[in-house]
Amino acid sequence: MIGKGHVKWQKKGGGVGLIVKKALNWKLEEICVGNELESEDILVMRCEKVQAIKCIILVVCYMTTTGPLVQEENVKKYTILERVVQEFSRFAVIVMGDMNGHVGILGEKVNKNGRKFIDFCEGNEFENLNVTVGNGLHTWENKEWKAAIDSMLVNHEARQHVIEMYVDENEFDIDTDH
Repeated sequence: MIGKGHVKWQKKGGGVGLIVKKALNWKLEEICVGNELESEDILVMRCEKVQAIKCIILVVCYMTTTGPLVQEENVKKYTILERVVQEFSRFAVIVMGDMNGHVGILGEKVNKNGRKFIDFCEGNEFENLNVTVGNGLHTWENKEWKAAIDSMLVNHEARQHVIEMYVDENEFDIDTDH
């Protein structure tokens, strides 16, 4: 597992990780995308020797959902994402994570994080696999609500290699509400 996390004094939210099967024999390299504090919720990995694809850029991110600086923090994060996807646009790029944005997949009202997410997808020509090929819808739930706030996005290069995507709607218990 490769991961980054929120500063230790914060009790909830944040942190990103990626689990990669050793048997795949990928050459992995973390790409620095900013200072530690500014990019602690964004993990960018270059993965080489991936079957038919020479190189995949995997981006795992967490968008802030609560606190006084939510919008400011997310603007900084989307600025980093924009820079990364532009810099690596010639490669297969996959952006995945907890976007904390309601985008209407389940009929809910689009919120501010959802609007930023939609604008990012459209502005960078990313396909939201949750909408187009995802098998399953909700990615988060509590006792009263279900939501689709975790997403998998691909650029054109990566989309050519996608056959299907499975959204686990609580079939596997890994001690998370996502």
